[in-house]
Amino acid sequence: MPEPIEQLLQSAKKGDPIAEQELFRHLSVRFSLFLRHRIKDEEIRKDLAQEACLTVLSKYKSEQFTVGFEAWAHGVLRIVVLRHFEKLGKDKEKSIPLEDTPQIAETDSHRIETERRLIACLKKIRQQNLRYARVLNLIYQGYSTDEICRKLNCSRNNLYVIVNRGRSLLQECLERGEE
Repeated sequence: MPEPIEQLLQSAKKGDPIAEQELFRHLSVRFSLFLRHRIKDEEIRKDLAQEACLTVLSKYKSEQFTVGFEAWAHGVLRIVVLRHFEKLGKDKEKSIPLEDTPQIAETDSHRIETERRLIACLKKIRQQNLRYARVLNLIYQGYSTDEICRKLNCSRNNLYVIVNRGRSLLQECLERGEE
């Protein structure tokens, strides 16, 4: 049986306006939870969540998902957030004296390199064990333990084992520099 979000997605794609509203209400809540831990300013959080929802709304009917809809939507949100921080960095560069500019460039390049390595390691974990990668992704998206257990149809104890093993693989990969 498909998950409720997938049922909403299918109904929304067929033109059901109520399903579409419910789908985007669900995404809005998810996006807000995700952003609450990353953005302090509530107005900026609302703006970023709204921008991501509008982007998803404009593309979801024509998009062919290589991952699940929610994972794709969170990818859209992540891109919106990255653009926001890149814009902040560029604005800071304009207002900071020249002697401080290299420090910002180093920080940005370090952040970008770290993110690239993290994504490469997650892809490697996905090749080794799809379940570990899925759990790490769901945790990153802000799902609770109970929600993840329901999605994966597993017990809390089993989930903790999967999380521990997935994090260990991720840590090993990052420490070794394997990509």
